[in-house]
Amino acid sequence: MNDKKTHGGKRKGAGRKPVDSDLAMKVGQACIKLEQQEYSNQKQALLVEQTNLQEFYDYINAIPLDERKDFIGSNDYKEHTRSVSDEVAALGQPAGTHGTPSRLLRINKSHGSSIRIRREVAEAFGISEVQVKNHLQKYRAFLKNLK
Repeated sequence: MNDKKTHGGKRKGAGRKPVDSDLAMKVGQACIKLEQQEYSNQKQALLVEQTNLQEFYDYINAIPLDERKDFIGSNDYKEHTRSVSDEVAALGQPAGTHGTPSRLLRINKSHGSSIRIRREVAEAFGISEVQVKNHLQKYRAFLKNLK
């Protein structure tokens, strides 16, 4: 059997290269930023798709200014106010007693978004996707140790 001391490269530059911590931090921050942007885009899409708050606001803004005072005293205004309050309450609904999320909005990562983000960051920094994945893991471990 071979002695462990004889294994591995002996030439200059052989072996694993040390990871540049600054690069790992920059890559991790870029990935997190893109993930947050993806989350924000999905949230906005769900708000537009599953609520009609924008319709309510457009309806009010379509009323001429001189007629808005009359509108405030009408039954339409009371109905409008109740509808907006219900929508806002549903959007701000806290998690249930068993930790269940809001019934109205459930945001999941879109299929393939992690791969797409890693690919974009790899192209931006000129490194491989595997390196991006490793740097992201190192960045997340760093953040976890800060807490």
